[in-house]
Amino acid sequence: MVKKKFEKICVIGMPGSGKSTIGRALSDYLKFDFYDTDEQIEIESQSKIKDIFNKNGEEYFRKLERSIFKKLILKKKIVVSTGGGIVLKNKDLLNQTFNIYLKCDLETLIKRTSRNKNRPLLKNNVEKNIKILFNDRKEIYNETSDFTINATSNTQKTIKTILEHLNQ
Repeated sequence: MVKKKFEKICVIGMPGSGKSTIGRALSDYLKFDFYDTDEQIEIESQSKIKDIFNKNGEEYFRKLERSIFKKLILKKKIVVSTGGGIVLKNKDLLNQTFNIYLKCDLETLIKRTSRNKNRPLLKNNVEKNIKILFNDRKEIYNETSDFTINATSNTQKTIKTILEHLNQ
């Protein structure tokens, strides 16, 4: 049985770290509801993330992200896969959740994010931009994290290790 402090779980990390994949699988194992903040933003705004960035900019997007995240964490028995930048303006809200940081090496992040052309902060030069984000955010992820796991390789092993930690 998962302890009460684990009733609101957020999966945080860099773009390409596997937050949506791990979060979805984790919610299945725990029988919790799953939410992806980026999906919720697209549903509520009826726009694609890249279109929001292009039309209204990052600051507007961050406000929208915060508003949606604020509503989500009112729920219990949830796993929330967050956008990579959620840690930038939501530390106060993240203090109300159990945060799992999916840590990946830079090479893996570059490889994974290069496959997806819909990442507005990485457009034009994925390798250069992911390195900048990585350096800007790594300390914030570490500070915000309640549990850090290396998510570079096997997804099933990562999930198994997280579940073991939650059930201690």
